[in-house]
Amino acid sequence: MKKGLKGTLKILGFLCLGFLLLWYVSKDQDGKKIIHEIVNANYWWIILAMLAALLSHYFRALRWNLLISSLGYKTKTSSTFFALMVGYLLNLAVPRIGEISRCGALNRSSNIPFSILFGTVLSERFFDLLCLLVLIAATILLQLSLLRSFLGKYIYYPFIELFESNYIMIVIILVIISVVLVFSYKFLKNKLKKPKPKSRMSWLKMQIKGILSGIKTLRYMRQKKKFILYTIMVWVNYLLMGYLCFFAIKGTSHLGIDAGFTILSLGSLGIVAPVPGGIGTYHFIVKKVLTEIYDIGAEYAISFAYISHASQIILVLVLGVISLVILSVYFKFNIKQTTNKGNISE
Repeated sequence: MKKGLKGTLKILGFLCLGFLLLWYVSKDQDGKKIIHEIVNANYWWIILAMLAALLSHYFRALRWNLLISSLGYKTKTSSTFFALMVGYLLNLAVPRIGEISRCGALNRSSNIPFSILFGTVLSERFFDLLCLLVLIAATILLQLSLLRSFLGKYIYYPFIELFESNYIMIVIILVIISVVLVFSYKFLKNKLKKPKPKSRMSWLKMQIKGILSGIKTLRYMRQKKKFILYTIMVWVNYLLMGYLCFFAIKGTSHLGIDAGFTILSLGSLGIVAPVPGGIGTYHFIVKKVLTEIYDIGAEYAISFAYISHASQIILVLVLGVISLVILSVYFKFNIKQTTNKGNISE
């Protein structure tokens, strides 16, 4: 009960932070102009951006299916797509729970072990993290002269100042964390060597084996070229999701693909922040990027942030609810079908 209350308060706290950031980025701006830009935007470009988002979800489902099939399990692409969208839907309410939820949804509809599915998700997320880091590095290197002052102002100098004023405390914390991790690893290793049958440690050992086998899919996967192709298509469509929205507003319509890469790489940091749906954090980062790097007017920058973010949230809400209904009906149908077969065999 206490854990549930603590988790709920934590989520509400981050949600309040998100709305506080929304208020902060809009408080000194002309609200009527922002509303005017949003209402009079070219929605054909927004629809194209939503189609790009749909394709990114589809290629992510294909890629996930590839990881699952490499472990010898078979599932339909439609099932992985619906499970993925259910995960995205729940991520809007509770950040990071979607990764668990999509595994649970696919486990129920396809009977693939949860631990195996979770291992493939970890493998997938690890690979995406590498892609994001490469993208950020490439964006910085290709636009170094343009981004130097921005990165210095918001990343380099604040980090140096924080370290210089608190370096002793930071070192102590890092040492404590390292010691705790080492002792925890040794404790679990000893406990997991020969766990008692049907004990918690036995269950944990089985789950760890499943997760590790899922993570290893990247190493032993046969169709690596196809995996890389799907990954490229995922990130190309991520790029188009923001880039196409530039043309929806007059004030951002002149921006090029380089600005699209910057929005993708730095804006992604706002999406992965522990705030439901990236509310506030995405808008804050996008406004700073567009106004301070590309000299876009604040009202145009905020309007773009609202449009690009809201269009993707709406798509996830619609597809997520549809997917949830389809999987619920499909799961009930499977249960009834299995029960009927059992009755007939009797």
